[in-house]
Amino acid sequence: MDDDGDGDGAARLARLQAWLEANGAELGKLELRRAAHGNGVFARAAIEEGEQYARIPKRLAINEDRCRAELGGAAAVGALAGRPLMCAFLVYQRFVAQDSFWRPYIDVLPDEIHTPVVFSAAELALLRGTPLEHAIVERRAALEREHQEALAAGVVPADAFTLERYIWAASVLSSRAFGMAVGWNMVLLPLLDMMNHRPQMPVTWVVNDDDVAFAAGAAVAAGSEVFNNYGAKPNEELLVGYGFCAADNPANSYRIRINYSQDPQAEAKQALLACAQVEGCDFFIRIGGLLPRGLLPLLRVMAMTEVDVHYAQQLAARGALDGDWTARLGLRIELRALFLLGHLVHGRLRALGPVEPVDTPGGRMAMQYRDEMRGILVSTLHGIGAAAWPLMDLGRAAFDGGRHMLPSYMGGDDDRAERDSQADDCSQADDCSQADDDYSAPDERARTLLGSRFASMLVTEDSFASDSEFAEAAEQVEVDGNVLLALFVLRCRVRAESPWHAAAVRLAGVVHPMMHAATDDHVEMVTDMGEIHDSLFPLLSEHFPAVFPPAHFTAELFLWAAGIVEACRLCVPAVYAGGEHQVDGLCLV
Repeated sequence: MDDDGDGDGAARLARLQAWLEANGAELGKLELRRAAHGNGVFARAAIEEGEQYARIPKRLAINEDRCRAELGGAAAVGALAGRPLMCAFLVYQRFVAQDSFWRPYIDVLPDEIHTPVVFSAAELALLRGTPLEHAIVERRAALEREHQEALAAGVVPADAFTLERYIWAASVLSSRAFGMAVGWNMVLLPLLDMMNHRPQMPVTWVVNDDDVAFAAGAAVAAGSEVFNNYGAKPNEELLVGYGFCAADNPANSYRIRINYSQDPQAEAKQALLACAQVEGCDFFIRIGGLLPRGLLPLLRVMAMTEVDVHYAQQLAARGALDGDWTARLGLRIELRALFLLGHLVHGRLRALGPVEPVDTPGGRMAMQYRDEMRGILVSTLHGIGAAAWPLMDLGRAAFDGGRHMLPSYMGGDDDRAERDSQADDCSQADDCSQADDDYSAPDERARTLLGSRFASMLVTEDSFASDSEFAEAAEQVEVDGNVLLALFVLRCRVRAESPWHAAAVRLAGVVHPMMHAATDDHVEMVTDMGEIHDSLFPLLSEHFPAVFPPAHFTAELFLWAAGIVEACRLCVPAVYAGGEHQVDGLCLV
């Protein structure tokens, strides 16, 4: 901990306070003393709101210039700068320069700051599956490289400049150094850097030519601890930099990155994202909050098929992608976007897995952080469900009523009210506060929506049962499932009594770009589909003339149907169906 004992610790604090005052610091109503959590700064008398309660001369500040001068000047330290330079200074002052001017300050620095870079193997195991699992490995490697850089400079004797001491110094900086608020990139300010963190505590910096001061943003009662506010830092940042987690931290978040670099249409989708004014792929989700701005527009574009991209590019060329155009892409894209997010979040949640708690200070902090990350992921899954179920209800109602929720390029009209309303419902994402462990348990509402009501509007191989003649013929045809779906879509287009007849007719003008482009890849696809068609017809028409009339199953129409199968695919992962359903079909609504 900070000191060897409370008595020795109190003496060191007294020496620091005397040193500060002897060198021009104005502590006003402050006193330094021990607290339950280590050293602290306390109010000897009441501090009024707006009152300046601490003033430190800038000549007591430890910045890069000061470190360079103390270590022998620019010639001695060479190119050493930044954290390696300041770490070398701290190690030198603590372990070499026994008669240093800075000794009273150096002596109150904690002997150990238990950040994850010094965790035991058991403590590190608690970070498995969290965003910190790999970040800590990278941070430790970066510190090792810096240590070698600082060691090579030769400004600190090698036997005193161990890696463990370098990591100690780096932890001092991460937990105590201030930045641009005082005009330096990195600076230690004795006394001011001793105040502990309280989220949302109002504190004002007062920076003058010769000194730096704090002014109270709220009154502090006599005898109370005087806190600083380190900023809106999530516990992930507090744990890595300071070695603790704050209780009920409103800044907690989980960073997710949407990586679409391997998408064959990555370049085209990036241009469409620019039209939607979406920049970057990193987003921070929180417990009980809305999905971050820009996340759903990005996911909608990621969910677009080649057909969607083709027609969206045509609209972009005409300048027709105005406002949040992604919110008008229809039910299929909206659900695919939500399911993409859900798949990502569920994968992160599954990666956490079970762990054995470790009853150490670091273990308890790591477990708290782990539980918080789990809570954010679980609540996000609940939020996705809260957005998806009404959309599926809306889609089923549209299907039953003979209406549609398609984008304009797939047979939609200018009446966008329903599509806009469902997009608004989704983008608001409802309250995601149900952070419990029951996210994957069977749910009757989900089972109803996906098991019968919603799933039954999708075109799947199960849909063949609605057409006994087609089902009988399909049993005797040995072809790929997608080919059967294409044949069924054509059958729905012909058969007026089919539940999907109106939807298929509405999509009659949609042409997959692969079906008419002139590139080699497109020609190959058209040739392949043509060969499949020729292998089936006129044989199917001869054996099942009532099911496959030749005039309605031409090569051109078969290519159209194959394009619809690819364009209208919707996959509902099992996690959204109470763990019991996997729906994969065509959403023609």
